[in-house]
Amino acid sequence: MKKGLIYAIAASVLWAIVNPFIKQGLSYDFTPMNFAGLRFTAVGIILFAYTWHKGMWKEILLHKRLFLNLIFVNMFLGYSAFYFGVDFVSGAISSIVMGMTPIINVLLAHLIAKNDRLNICKVVSLIVSFAGLLLIIGMGNDGEPLDLKSICGIVLLLLNIILQGYSAISVSEDKGKVDPVFLNAVQMFFGGALIYGVGICTEGYHSFIGKPAGFYISLGVLVFISVFAFSFWFMALQSRGAKVSDINMCRLINPILGAVLSWVMLAGEYPTITTVSGMLIIVCSLIIYFKGEIIVQALRRNKK
Repeated sequence: MKKGLIYAIAASVLWAIVNPFIKQGLSYDFTPMNFAGLRFTAVGIILFAYTWHKGMWKEILLHKRLFLNLIFVNMFLGYSAFYFGVDFVSGAISSIVMGMTPIINVLLAHLIAKNDRLNICKVVSLIVSFAGLLLIIGMGNDGEPLDLKSICGIVLLLLNIILQGYSAISVSEDKGKVDPVFLNAVQMFFGGALIYGVGICTEGYHSFIGKPAGFYISLGVLVFISVFAFSFWFMALQSRGAKVSDINMCRLINPILGAVLSWVMLAGEYPTITTVSGMLIIVCSLIIYFKGEIIVQALRRNKK
């Protein structure tokens, strides 16, 4: 279980870096689905070069339900919603909204996954997390209410969380059946190619040749993150003794680190009292989730 949590924390730290680089990449006259498709297809090619083995097509057919789930639901639908969502809201707000991932995924695990039920401490932690996120996403960076475009962006990001949460449960329940790095290679290549193809049909073709250096730096960082982050994530989900809910709570790292990076890297984005307060509340919720029972037991001993 500890090994699974370490992999989950590593993946969460890498994912926290994503949003500012997506914003930068899209700023170079590039559309969301073209950019996402280019990124993920490149990742798939790199991982296929590493995981290519005899009989892999039979393996894909044998576990076709899992692979189709990851390619269509997790990659195509999930990341299409994610890239448009990130494009519609500020980098800091998108990072913080994605902090709702553990809350929603823990609830999904409670409803869908086997042997993954909530207790009192976990319920309190989820309520505290939700309060912190509501405090943050209720206002934009300037302290004013969010406009319709930003609200649509938040809805798309929430849709992404639900779709990817469902896929995470599928991976967790198929522990040990497919190598996690190969699993990542297949979903990235075919999912990325599908996103890129639909992007060309709906957004038009956008050449990635002759772009400024900043574009290739952003794309390179995102490719690097995807090569390792999803592989670590699948390793975490397939670790023995690790529950989907516990693994997903590690993603509360994302809103904090991601928002800080957005404030540092993106012009016009800066912290406010509400965002910082929300971050502190989220940290408290994480402590309650993992250490709540220990704290309660300590308080009971002190009373005695």
